[in-house]
Amino acid sequence: MIPLLEPLFQGEMRSYGESLACAPQFPPSALAVARLLSEPELLTRQLRASAARLGQQDLRPVASNWSNRYLGALLPPLVAGATLLRHRFPANAKEMAVSLAPHGEVTGFHILALGESLPEADAEERYDALLRGHLAPLFAQLSRQSGLAQKILWGNAVRWLNFLFDAAQGLAAAHGEQHVAAVMADRAHLIDSALWAGEENPLYMRRRRAPAKPGEKADADGLIALHSQCCLYHLLPGQGYCGACPLDPVRVRSQELIAAD
Repeated sequence: MIPLLEPLFQGEMRSYGESLACAPQFPPSALAVARLLSEPELLTRQLRASAARLGQQDLRPVASNWSNRYLGALLPPLVAGATLLRHRFPANAKEMAVSLAPHGEVTGFHILALGESLPEADAEERYDALLRGHLAPLFAQLSRQSGLAQKILWGNAVRWLNFLFDAAQGLAAAHGEQHVAAVMADRAHLIDSALWAGEENPLYMRRRRAPAKPGEKADADGLIALHSQCCLYHLLPGQGYCGACPLDPVRVRSQELIAAD
């Protein structure tokens, strides 16, 4: 693990920090992310390998599942660095390489330099390379190769960012309210703001709420927040709707009842 990240990724969170490595050269087996985006056949090969492993010919849920694995390796160290350390690791697609397993899944990312400390920078300066220089072209290419709507891919990113900001708030709480407020400000800027750098923010999405099912932890009003977009996980063989899926028929009926009140 990059030493700078060691204090943030302890215990059960350690594996999240180990997905980013820094060395003067990319490993020979790693693939430059820029190539993955500029040579469509490379990305298609990864999706078809993943589809074969999952036993699913429809590339839409395969691409969504693949993107979640990609985001799960990419985002934790970059978000921890940007928000908790005020450090910007290289995040543009042109600055990174990715390691891929034979079945197409992402196993880790590589950078050639540690980037820079930006203690006074705003969220836009710390995150713009990740959002517009990496995720935007990645999601556009994934959508072209699979037919999956880009809003689902951005919804997957929102899900990961919410998880990571929740974890970051827990870590920041040990250092005082000012640090917690900084985490909350980054979340608000990335997820809750309609605009990003003066343009439409693809991470800004309406989240519906629905009555909790038995055994679920609900808010004081008895409702739980649903995901912004369905990730199509239920279309994979042997899988069902996740606990906060907005397309779960049970949730849809309950939302209609709320709307009718």
